Amino acid sequence: MSLLYAIELFGVAVFAMAGAIEAARNRFDLFGVLVLAFVSALGGGTLRDLLLDRSPLSWIADTRLAYVALGSGFAMFLLAKFVRIPFRALLYADAVGLAAFTVSGTLIAMNQSMPGLVAVLMGMASGIFGGVIRDIMANEIPLIFRRDVYATASLSGALWIYWSQMFGLNDTASLTSGFILVVLVRFAAIRWQLSLPGFLNTASYRRENHPEDL
Repeated sequence: MSLLYAIELFGVAVFAMAGAIEAARNRFDLFGVLVLAFVSALGGGTLRDLLLDRSPLSWIADTRLAYVALGSGFAMFLLAKFVRIPFRALLYADAVGLAAFTVSGTLIAMNQSMPGLVAVLMGMASGIFGGVIRDIMANEIPLIFRRDVYATASLSGALWIYWSQMFGLNDTASLTSGFILVVLVRFAAIRWQLSLPGFLNTASYRRENHPEDL
């Protein structure tokens, strides 16, 4: 088993658990948990494959990915029956999945000889899109649209993978260090509530468009 494939499987499992945690918090039934786990785990990779014109899709060509997603979601469903899972657990699980799919998506695009910008964007799409679908289906504001550092963590990892590969760093060192970089940036953002600067003078726009929020 290659390191890239191992990271892909790991990302599927962790993102599926994050989806199941979100479903458990919203009191979904077993079917809802499995659906949310599945789309969380495989949504980003599906978008990546569609944009890169990879056929068949990864989880169709290799059904092990689908089984890992469903199995991880079911395991988290059982665990949630006995343990109250806090929202912070979702954030940390999502961060690990974000890191796994960012590095794998970037390298997959590079292996198809895509330009640097495309490779970086594919890494970000792989890492972010599954969580976006999960949050929308759970009627939550997607993490990417909140002020804390999220997409920036994915961007940093994708850029690192691209440049480290361009400068000849071997795959193991490149993928491992890229994974750690995304995790550290995202964990720091969660721990210290880091965020990028917001749009200036937002109060005036809020007053005009959302007076009920004032």
